[in-house]
Amino acid sequence: MNEIKILGIVGSLRKGSYNHFALKAAQELLPDGAMLNLIELHGIPVFNQDDEITMPAAVLEFKQQILAADAILFATPEYNYSVAGVLKNAIDWASRPYGESA
Repeated sequence: MNEIKILGIVGSLRKGSYNHFALKAAQELLPDGAMLNLIELHGIPVFNQDDEITMPAAVLEFKQQILAADAILFATPEYNYSVAGVLKNAIDWASRPYGESA
């Protein structure tokens, strides 16, 4: 059986993020046959539709990591009854351009 590849996305940029610690703890609890790689959203610029055809390198790498994963595990703070803006921004990039969603 192939190893299950899970991409853990930290939805906070804070240095001491509890969400980052939660995903690190999840790495320790994985069953055999599963792998959890963490990605932080530092370096992903603010979404700009003018840039979606020639995406920044950080965005291309982010999308490639999503496509290579079998599953995604998000850990994010809640701000104003919603997900953190940094995570929403990354999701906007990952889902663009139309028809090329990761």
